Amino acid sequence: MTARVLITGCSSGLGRATALHLAASERRVIATVRSPLAQHALRDEARAADLDLHVIRMDICDAASVVRGLDEIGRLTGGIDALVNNAGVEVTGPMEHTTEENLFWQLETNVVGTYRLTRAILPAMRQARSGHLVFVSSIVGRAARPFLSAYCASKYAVEGLAESLYWEMRPFGVSVSLVEPGRYPSQLTRNGRNIRHAPEDCPYSQLHAEYHAGLATWEPKGYQPDPHEVALAIEQILDTADPPLRRPVGADALATLEAQYGRTFEEYEDDVIRQLGLSSWRSQP
Repeated sequence: MTARVLITGCSSGLGRATALHLAASERRVIATVRSPLAQHALRDEARAADLDLHVIRMDICDAASVVRGLDEIGRLTGGIDALVNNAGVEVTGPMEHTTEENLFWQLETNVVGTYRLTRAILPAMRQARSGHLVFVSSIVGRAARPFLSAYCASKYAVEGLAESLYWEMRPFGVSVSLVEPGRYPSQLTRNGRNIRHAPEDCPYSQLHAEYHAGLATWEPKGYQPDPHEVALAIEQILDTADPPLRRPVGADALATLEAQYGRTFEEYEDDVIRQLGLSSWRSQP
């Protein structure tokens, strides 16, 4: 069993659920958060449950913060056996209204920050010839969705980063895996930058409403996604000596990949338009 696990982005959602779940399985978990309030809240929850969970502050967008955090981890546990790159933010909205500044903000956390921390971890794992690197991506890193251009770009980048690293680390006994969740409750949108309705006369508003109304048809009726499904998938990866590169999680993620499998993009597009009832989305002359 992977004993010492570092998880980023644990203030809420998937990161928080994963940190508590893994700590309950007798691992030494180091959970990172950015704010003192989140640190105290998660630390208190862990203490109440008598879990071996260390909560430290780390901002992966700040190189100095990463160095301080890794130094603290070294003092706490002597190192780590696994890194779960979960920290992320989300920009939502049509690309036409997504500024370069919004794009840079999106990529700084999801790609550059993830790259920064992972790169800092690599030498120790390579020298030990063991370890697990887990990247929490998204199904939109395999199948882009409208009104998420910046977010999809960041997740496609994470997919490429991890797949390249998979080949580089394989000779050194370090596993690399991508977890690709579908829709799960999280604070991504609340903590992100929602520009989908700007400006007020946004020509995409009706299209956005139609798409998201139809998107629910990917999931079984009454389906309620549980973040612990993602935590369990990560646990299974950490407990596997040679885990798969990709692990999709969630009903809509699996439905999306099934719709894509063995098809051209145009065939997939037709299926999406039919399934989601988007006949008005077909190209107009």
